[in-house]
Amino acid sequence: MQNEQSGRVKKNLFVRDLKEKEPVSSPFLIKFSSLVADKNGKPYMNLVLMDSSGEVEARIWDDVARYAGQAVKDTFVWVEGRCQSYQGRKQVVINKLQILREDEVEQKQYLPESFIDPDPLFEEVNKYVSSLTDPHYQALAQSVFCSDNDVIELIKRAPAAKSYHHAYKSGLLEHLVYVLRISDFIASQYKKNINRDLLIVGALLHDIGKLWELSYERVTDYTTQGKLIGHLVLGVELIDKKIRELEETKVIDKFPEEKKLLIKHLVLSHHGELEFGSPKRPKCLEAMVLHYVDDLDSKINSITNFITQDQTSGEWTTYNKSYERFFFKSSNFKKD
Repeated sequence: MQNEQSGRVKKNLFVRDLKEKEPVSSPFLIKFSSLVADKNGKPYMNLVLMDSSGEVEARIWDDVARYAGQAVKDTFVWVEGRCQSYQGRKQVVINKLQILREDEVEQKQYLPESFIDPDPLFEEVNKYVSSLTDPHYQALAQSVFCSDNDVIELIKRAPAAKSYHHAYKSGLLEHLVYVLRISDFIASQYKKNINRDLLIVGALLHDIGKLWELSYERVTDYTTQGKLIGHLVLGVELIDKKIRELEETKVIDKFPEEKKLLIKHLVLSHHGELEFGSPKRPKCLEAMVLHYVDDLDSKINSITNFITQDQTSGEWTTYNKSYERFFFKSSNFKKD
């Protein structure tokens, strides 16, 4: 273990640099940890290690009792072992593990971040808010994105998910902007049939509850609110709260009931199907569009990450269990 003059442990090997059959000797942050048993009943530890460049699965096969109380989630650890390939993915077999104090590491080296500056993204969000022509929808959007300092501060660093898509700092804002761009384009192509303002305000607010569904100071996980209520209901609660405040402060005299129902419907139905967590399926055209756009952007991001991180040689990835298929590595993903 090497220490810099500052007294911090030097991070000289990142997840992106791990290579099959090569030794691993570096600090990481534990994102996930569980004690499981193999088919013969022998215990082993299943871990996910992370740093700012990505994450990698890891296993501890020996001295499990010794490490079970140490290798816990949200802990910085020094790892010694070897990298191997398992089902086309990198995996670290850990031989030795040591707990590190928080003051021994440079925390920004361990937390994934978006490659996009959040400030221009948030400026783009505000342009969409300003583009709304319906006074009620615009007042609601402004109350969230222009007047609520908590929302402004949180949305610039919140991930969009724990692991599935845009699971990194500012990921929610990145996802939001892509959903807005695609929704705006579709609305421009179907002007006669789609209420652009309803679709845009739905895009703006569809995932707003994730600001409180997830905790993301370090390792992303679900909050108690997230586990018990979820971001769909949290989003609707915020909409109700903001509308009450707008009416009480006389910013608007009365928010029309139909508009309130429609925007809440878009939020509650954007997962599309009951089995995917939507209390209601989309029942208006704008809700259908929002569901498909949200689903499309999340899938593009998750598939892109899967192909990029795949370690299988050749033109095809390993089998993707979520999508039940192999993916072809087009020229966009081929490494030099």
